[in-house]
Amino acid sequence: MLPLGHVAYTWAALTWLQGKGKAANVDYRGAAVAALLPDLIDKPLSLTVLADSGTSQGLAHTLLGQAVITLVTARTSRQWLPYAAISNSHLIADQMWKYPRTLLFPFSGRLDSWKFMGSPTAMLNAYAEIATRPSIVAVELVGLALLAWVARRGKLHHKRSLKRLLLTGKIDPQVNL
Repeated sequence: MLPLGHVAYTWAALTWLQGKGKAANVDYRGAAVAALLPDLIDKPLSLTVLADSGTSQGLAHTLLGQAVITLVTARTSRQWLPYAAISNSHLIADQMWKYPRTLLFPFSGRLDSWKFMGSPTAMLNAYAEIATRPSIVAVELVGLALLAWVARRGKLHHKRSLKRLLLTGKIDPQVNL
């Protein structure tokens, strides 16, 4: 999944949950960062320390990596646990079960690498290839529709509501979800 899709699906789920009276304290800005966290960790690592692995789905895309994120979060700030759960969901969105060596690393011995991505050019080329796959295009179009739904429900076309989201990470509480 591409970055916009990760954020769109996360925000749609959060909007739905908040409409049901749950996850009221979850900040949309923090949710966006949490949705992208495995990529924010692994992409820089794959271009530097782990360039020889050739993959951009590294340690944060493993069950062990997500367990560490969750345990550290639980130990330091339980109020951040929803963000750890959002980070965990990244593995589902990226369909990591299709890459069992990465998912189960280090117990599997090594990380999966479908294509070398150890340089900026290689990573951009891989993303260009991914972005043209019909299945990815379909998933991302659904993500755009979900983002439009969130914007409509949160009345983000109104300056006041958009400003509230940007400054506080909350959708306008007077919006009827």
